[in-house]
Amino acid sequence: MANEFEKIMEFFTLPAEEKGDHLKDVFEESIEFFEKFKYTMQNGTPEEKQAMLDQVKKMQDKLQEETSKVKELTGLNDEELQAFANNKANFKDEDWEVIESAKNTIGQQADEISGILGTPKPGEKEAKKSTGPKKRKKKWVKS
Repeated sequence: MANEFEKIMEFFTLPAEEKGDHLKDVFEESIEFFEKFKYTMQNGTPEEKQAMLDQVKKMQDKLQEETSKVKELTGLNDEELQAFANNKANFKDEDWEVIESAKNTIGQQADEISGILGTPKPGEKEAKKSTGPKKRKKKWVKS
């Protein structure tokens, strides 16, 4: 468990010119990590579950930090950066295939994990909880 996490976090310390060479590896490690995350959230002890949640939080914080650095270096906002990342023309063909495959697999895992955790799937609004019967407005007018 920690092994995949450490390898993913190590990826962020690589110089920019080396990250492309390790893209496939980090996606494979991410897929393996989230498979173990899913298993732990279903079958782990409360301590194991909390340890996994802590690792995911660290990973999320690091991704936010890296995204902020990229935005600062490029001058792109969130929407522009997302458009860049979703444009095949910005990547080598073999890198694009790895990215798309990983995106699909990780997306499926995210949906499964959301179901396990009872949270809405990414991009899905949380259903409103009913607080009781609806009250009807009176349609008559006082005179």
